Parts: sequence; C-alpha cells; structure tokens
Amino acid sequence: MKNKRQWIKSILNGENVPTAQYWMSFFNADTARKLTPKSCHFNGMSLYEVGSNFDMSGMSYDDLDRLIEFNNYTDRCFACLGKGAAIMFGHGGPGEFFCRTIEKGDNYVIVQYETGVKSKIQFKPHFYHTFDHPIKTLDDLNDLKLPAPDNPLRYEGLENNARYLKSKGQYVVGSLNGFFSGIHYFLMDYQDTLISLLTEQNLIQAAVDKIGRWNLVAAENMIKAGVDGLAICDDLGSKQNLLMSPQHYRQFFKPWHRKLCDLAHENGVTIHLHSHGTIHPLLNDLVECGFDFINPFDPEEGFDIEKILEQYSKKFVVVGGFPGTFWYWPNQKQEEYLSRMAELGRKYKRFIFMDSSGVPDNISAADYLRITQLSKAARSSI
Repeated sequence: MKNKRQWIKSILNGENVPTAQYWMSFFNADTARKLTPKSCHFNGMSLYEVGSNFDMSGMSYDDLDRLIEFNNYTDRCFACLGKGAAIMFGHGGPGEFFCRTIEKGDNYVIVQYETGVKSKIQFKPHFYHTFDHPIKTLDDLNDLKLPAPDNPLRYEGLENNARYLKSKGQYVVGSLNGFFSGIHYFLMDYQDTLISLLTEQNLIQAAVDKIGRWNLVAAENMIKAGVDGLAICDDLGSKQNLLMSPQHYRQFFKPWHRKLCDLAHENGVTIHLHSHGTIHPLLNDLVECGFDFINPFDPEEGFDIEKILEQYSKKFVVVGGFPGTFWYWPNQKQEEYLSRMAELGRKYKRFIFMDSSGVPDNISAADYLRITQLSKAARSSI
C-alpha cells in the first residue's frame, strides 16, 4: 500500500487504488480519547482544551507521532496541521481565528476568539452558545482590528511540523476560516448575518472582503509552511434549503472562493470545501471556482451519492456519502451500506468515504472499532 500522501494523490489522479476514508469529526476530545488507545492521545486534540493564551505554536514530535497513530487507528487519510485541528475537519490551527479559555467549570468551558466573540460549550448534555459578536454596524466592522495574519509568531513551528508529517507519509491539510461561516462564527450573530444579506448588503460585502483579505494572507502562510492542501468549512445550506439565494452566493462569496482556489493551484496545493446543506444549485459554481475536494453530500440532505459521483467525480474528488444517522443503524444495515459505498469507490475512483456529522459520544469503543474495521475491509479490495 502506498503511504497516505501518495494515496491521496493517486485518488486525485483517478488511479486504481482502494478508496480512502476520513471520519469528519468526533463529538469532543473526550469522545476521541474514549474510542482510541492511550497511545493515540496527544496535546492539542481539541480547540476547547486550549489554555488562557492564544497559543498557535507547533506541536512536539511526540505529539505528532501520537497524531499519526491516532490517524492510523481511526483510518483517517488527512493529517490536519496545528493545535485543535485534529478531531474536527476544517477547524483549528493558526489559519483560522484561534481561541483561548476564559472560564472553565466542571461541565462547561467558555472560550474567546481573537475577534472578541465568545462561545460557551456545555458538555453533558451538549449545548453550544455563541455570544458577544463584535459587529452590529458598518462602523463596528471598520473599527475592528483583526490579528495580523502574516505575523511569523502565528505559524511558529508549523513548517517543521508539516515537514515531519510529510516525511511520515501524511497528507497535510491546513484549515482556514470560511468566507460565509467566518462572518457568522466570528463577527456577526447568525440571524443578523442572514438578515443583512437582504437588508445591509454594504455591511455583508465589507465583512466578506475583510475576512477574505485575511484568509488569503493566512493561506499564503499555510502554503509557506508546507501544507499539501487547504480546507475551509463554509456551510452554504440547511437540510431544506440554501442559506442564501444563488445570486447572493455569486455576488458575495463565489469571487473569494475562486481567489482562494486560484491561489492554492498557483502554488501547487489542493483546496477542500466542507459545506453542509442542499447545495445542489451551487455545485456547478463550486466547480467553476476550482475546488479539488467537496464534502459531505449527506443523503439526508437530498443527495443521491451515486448520481453525484456519476456527474461530478471527474470534476472534483467526492468526499462523503454517509448520513449522520449511520452510527445508529443495525449492524447488518451498516455493513451492507459500507459494502455498497465500497462498490461505488471501485467504480468511481475519485471518491473518499466521509460521514456527515462526526462520531457521536454515545458510540462504544468496541462498536467504533467494529465499524472502522468493516469499512477498511470493504475498501481494501480493488
């Protein structure tokens, strides 16, 4: 078997190799630790375990070795670069706005991001609440000073980390802010963002331009650090609809998506988009932007994965195909679905397995290992 870096490149080229896999995320770091041996546990697994400072420096060799072992045990095909980036695809590391812990209790943590917005994460039962968004008006946006995206201290140790991971055969991915999600994650309240698309378009344009300029500089620095690919989380839809009209996507966000894809390709790296939702009307736009990978194509969001593979796998690597409820199905139904997906992988070479919502907290270690081994066995034959 080729190493993972060669493997992904072979899939990009449409070669006759086994289908790869990447479990999108884990409910939290405790879930990831519960499901894996202690030898896989490393510092920097979760954004929500950060200290009281914005620490984006690189990881130790010992932690990188544990990250590699974690990826091998969980059979994940991408190595995400930077602290907090390992268990949730598309988030974490210095290419995205980072956070620090400002309050911690027995069952919750409150973090503050570099833009000032805060998030409270309650663990049992799980509850997530974002508050204190800094932007209400255009004046607020003009007054907001973002951290310098080209500060060398932001990427300290990342070049060394990327070189080490690649020397071990890992395909190294660096995360960036989304252009749409970056607004409602870090600048404006979610509902205010959606309303402003209709009522305050000058504010939305200024916000996406501010995020966009920051992102491109951060992308340049992640590329200098030596990543094989860049990834952004930019959910454009819900289970029922797009979160904006196609016209608004083309007006505000497509130009920046295209600029990022162009920058990546000019420097020989790939670009991977995570976007939930019924994004069918935008797929051709995303092709025009130049994304190399798109996920997750959740069947519960209206996607027929075989039709997507048939129509689009020559245009980008299709990543996904698994509904969020997959984890709760009866064993036989899970096995049958894995076999069917593996058959599609043999037919359409540019395909990577990915679930649509991550590994839930109430899955046992034995069940997780069973599913991962079933998946590996189903995909191993070409």
